Amino acid sequence: MLKMEENECFNDFEIKLMDIVNQSHQLGDPYSDRRIKQKIMRSLPDRFESKVTALEENSGYKDMKPSEVIGRLLAYESRKGPISTPPKKQKGIALKTSKDEKEAKKNDSDEDLALFVKRFKRVMKFGKKDFGSKGQNFKKKGSYNKIEPRKEETERKGV
Repeated sequence: MLKMEENECFNDFEIKLMDIVNQSHQLGDPYSDRRIKQKIMRSLPDRFESKVTALEENSGYKDMKPSEVIGRLLAYESRKGPISTPPKKQKGIALKTSKDEKEAKKNDSDEDLALFVKRFKRVMKFGKKDFGSKGQNFKKKGSYNKIEPRKEETERKGV
């Protein structure tokens, strides 16, 4: 299915469409004007939506030739200005270049600092965990509580 790309200009799309129409005509299956107009309208991206609606609601649309529709769409695109596409998400780059050495050093030091903070937080988080105790509380030297022996134990020993 032929579809105009979001970042493609209408003139390039028209060339592709006319190649298909001409090849079809050479093979003995010519497209009607109505079918060509339908293909154009269905293949346009969202940025042409308002113009497509305006053309289809026009009372003279059924009598228009494909060349008239193409001309109006070309005029619309030229009035609208250059194609503006949202920037794509950039993936991480293994190697980066920098024009200014000071800027590069600053970026490197910022990255080093961020890595240091990340590792420091990890160490601090690790230090909070009490791995060895398993629920037992050990007391420091010199803080022993002297426990008196039970009466039964003293009687058996003869004390």
